[in-house]
Amino acid sequence: MDFDALYRGESPGEGIPAMASPPWDTKAPKENVIAWHTSGWIHGDVLDVGCGLGDNAIYLAKNGYHVTGLDISPTALITAERRAADAGVQVKFAVTDATRLAGYTDAFDTIVDSGMFHCLDDEGKRSYAAAAHRATRPGATLLISCFSDASPADTEWPRPSVPERTLRDVLGGAGWDIESLEPATVRREVDGTETEMAFWYVRARRR
Repeated sequence: MDFDALYRGESPGEGIPAMASPPWDTKAPKENVIAWHTSGWIHGDVLDVGCGLGDNAIYLAKNGYHVTGLDISPTALITAERRAADAGVQVKFAVTDATRLAGYTDAFDTIVDSGMFHCLDDEGKRSYAAAAHRATRPGATLLISCFSDASPADTEWPRPSVPERTLRDVLGGAGWDIESLEPATVRREVDGTETEMAFWYVRARRR
């Protein structure tokens, strides 16, 4: 999927219609990010990877964290920078491939990934987990929210899904110890229809 095309309001891929805004643009932080913050799991220098339009990064910056927001879409980051300015907070945004995280080594204490992991193919997931390990300091926390394979198939809006075994194999193989892996059900509005989606919420510690 061409995410920059999607954010430009164009078709992101064959058979996928253009849309005025992506369905995940709620103009507010995601409930899982709020829960991670209130649970005390976010600490130190924070990376919001696949930050998109920046609402999670802005929320964390408002709560006193030093936040870097990285995304592969330059178009999304234009909006993210504007929203951060409007909110009166400073977030460092940059265009970066999450499977490499080039230029970031031992830089972060927490990585927040709200909806990016499931967008990667198998090789991309492994490269990303290894890159995240290089980009963090010992004892860092990786927080992931991703679609679970418990979600029913949706032919109109197909979504990727991640089995539990994939999370355990990919993260464990890249030097991350999973401390909690919980299923969650979230209700969201897609094209005017309330849809139930199954997620995994993951908390892992860097070895």
